[in-house]
Amino acid sequence: MDEAIQTADERIAYVTEDEESVRAYWRRQMALSDRTSEINYARDEGIAQGRAEERQRLLELLNQGLSIEDIKQRLS
Repeated sequence: MDEAIQTADERIAYVTEDEESVRAYWRRQMALSDRTSEINYARDEGIAQGRAEERQRLLELLNQGLSIEDIKQRLS
């Protein structure tokens, strides 16, 4: 077996002997996963809100009687 792999296996065996360390590791992993989910949710909500606001803005411009070409020029 490669020496680096053997060293890693020994280190894993040593670390996993301490149940509290293993629990702490998994709590941290779950916290990181939760944080990633929160960030992704916030990003998705922000994108959805931005799109809804843009649709509303376009509808308001259409309701003001502007043509699609005029709106395109305004947005460029």
